[in-house]
Amino acid sequence: MSKAPLLAKKEEEPIFIADEAGEDGPASDKPFVYNEKGLSSAEAARLLELHGPNSLPEKKIPKWKIFVNLLIAPMPLMIFFAAFIEWTIDNFADMCILLFINFANAGIGFYETNKAADAVEALKKSLKPKATVKRDGKWQVINGTTVVPGDMVLLASGDAMPADCRVNVKFREAGSELVVSQIDVDQAALTGESLPVTLYEGDKTLMGSTVVRGETEGTVEFTGSSTFFGKTAALLASTEELSNVQYLLISIVRNLTILSLVMCTTVLFYVWSIVPFMEALSFVVVLMVAAIPMAMEIVTTTTLALGSKELTKHGAIVTRLAAIEDMAGMAILCSDKTGTLTLNEMHIQDNTPSYSPGETQYSLLRMAAHGCQVEGACS
Repeated sequence: MSKAPLLAKKEEEPIFIADEAGEDGPASDKPFVYNEKGLSSAEAARLLELHGPNSLPEKKIPKWKIFVNLLIAPMPLMIFFAAFIEWTIDNFADMCILLFINFANAGIGFYETNKAADAVEALKKSLKPKATVKRDGKWQVINGTTVVPGDMVLLASGDAMPADCRVNVKFREAGSELVVSQIDVDQAALTGESLPVTLYEGDKTLMGSTVVRGETEGTVEFTGSSTFFGKTAALLASTEELSNVQYLLISIVRNLTILSLVMCTTVLFYVWSIVPFMEALSFVVVLMVAAIPMAMEIVTTTTLALGSKELTKHGAIVTRLAAIEDMAGMAILCSDKTGTLTLNEMHIQDNTPSYSPGETQYSLLRMAAHGCQVEGACS
């Protein structure tokens, strides 16, 4: 009878819990495995092709459609109708003038809308998120959009969560005194709670939150639209609402269109009783064009585009031009008990009267620097 040696070396088994959306998707029963060694570049490239980039899908309207929408609005359609009437009475000069005005207005609106969209796109590119991951056995700072499920990421103080992750569970020998890792995470953007939440090994961290204290490693579980933040953004994107300025413009256009049609019809029958029909129709066309405020939408778009450009200089991303008017027309901002309005900037206070005897700001910062790790994040 053979006996196994008492000091036989045991292979470490991976620590895992049930996976909700592993490599095989949300319905996979494959257990979630914590990554403690990182991925290789080849494996990361394969997972990136499988899961896609770690970014939220954006609904972009083609530029040709933007230009066409500017031409099929109620006011441009009335101009086209007036131009058609000028063509029927062989008044080609006035017809060309009306078409030129219509396309010129659409061109100005198209230019201003695209200029604002290009400014927002440039700002988004300059604010690309970064993530610290372990690839090929080395810590690397990479573009956050290339993070993939299974990546080993560094969760340090001040870092934003690049994706939905789980705090790594460290293997411990029997009788080990290794301290359980923990981090404090600010989840105010997701839950509205002003105080940070303490997360321990095995706990979930969500994209959109920020580490405010501590340092540990985590394994990415969800990326892109599969994250909690991505699913919430998809629900909000599915609802389209008109802004106050759009409701106002629609109301003005509708009322002016009805009034213009009634007035032109009345004048047409009255003038027709005095002069021939073609002359009466030509006079009504002039009246119709005069009753249409053709530049109203262009002036509104240009004004909002200039406001968007000014806000972009201050780091604000304006995805909808009409949102500027909504914010400008806000009289009261209601916030709950945990709501906090700040500049989202950290500053070192120059004058702090609460130092211990013999200590100064310099000595305090020097001791803090000694307590920092090599990577640059305080423990």
